Amino acid sequence: MNWVQAFVLSLIQGITEFLPVSSSGHLALFGKVLGLKKPDIAFDIVIHLATLFAVLIYYRKDIIGIISGIFGKKQDGRFSDFAERPYRFLLFGIVATIPTAIIGLLLKDKVEAFHSNLHIVGTCFLITAVFLFIAWKIQQKGKEDKLLNFPLWLPFIIGIAQGIAVMPGISRSGATITAALLFGVCAEDSAEFSFLLSIPAILGAFILELKDIAHAGFTLPYIVGFFIALIVGIYSIKLVEIVVKKLKLHYFSFYLLIVAVVSFLIG
Repeated sequence: MNWVQAFVLSLIQGITEFLPVSSSGHLALFGKVLGLKKPDIAFDIVIHLATLFAVLIYYRKDIIGIISGIFGKKQDGRFSDFAERPYRFLLFGIVATIPTAIIGLLLKDKVEAFHSNLHIVGTCFLITAVFLFIAWKIQQKGKEDKLLNFPLWLPFIIGIAQGIAVMPGISRSGATITAALLFGVCAEDSAEFSFLLSIPAILGAFILELKDIAHAGFTLPYIVGFFIALIVGIYSIKLVEIVVKKLKLHYFSFYLLIVAVVSFLIG
C-alpha cells in the first residue's frame, strides 16, 4: 500500500465510520478505485482501531463516569443516563456484545471475499439505505424513551444488528442506531450506545487480526493512516449526533442508493 492509498482510505474511514453509510463498504469500493488488488484487512483494522480511540476521546467524561459509578464513586458534573445507571448499562453492553461476537466469528473467514465482491457491497448498501429510510419514518412519530428503560431483548437485537454489519456495505452505526430507533429509543441514547458499543466490537476484531497486523508490520502509511482516521473520526461523531437529533437519516438513504449503483457499475 502506498502513501496516497493509505491517506485516502484513512480519511474515508474517519469520515464514514460513524456516519450511517458503512465505512467497510466505502473502504472496499475505494480500494478498488485506488487499484488495490485485494483488500488490506490488516490496514482496515488499524484504522478502525483509530476510530475506537476517537470514541474513547469523545466520550471520555461519560466513560469515566460509568467506570466510577461501577466502583461506587460519584463524579461531579452532568452525565448521560448511562453514567447514572452504570450497572444497567454494563449489563446492556454485555448482552449486546454476545450476538455480535458470535456472528463476527462465524463470518470472519468470509470477510475478505465479501470485500472483494462489489456486487455484494452494492447490495448491502441498498439494504442499509432501506433501514435508514424506515428508521426516519419511525422517528417522525416522536415516540422516544431512554434505552435503559427497555428490557434486555432490545440490546440483544442491537447486538445482532451490529454483528450483521461485518458485511461491507451494512453500516454498523446505521444498523445499531436504526435498531434502537425502531423500538422507540431516543435519538441521543441510540447514537451514544451505538458508539460505545463499538469499543468491544472493534477491539475484538483487532485482537483476532493481531497476527496478520504484526506480520504486515506497522509501516509509516499505517501510522499516518491511524492518526488521520483518529482526528477525522472525532469530528465525525459530533456530526452524527447532530444529524440523528435533527431527523436527517433519509438523506444518507438517498446517498447510499447512488453509492450502490456505483458499486454495481464498477463491480
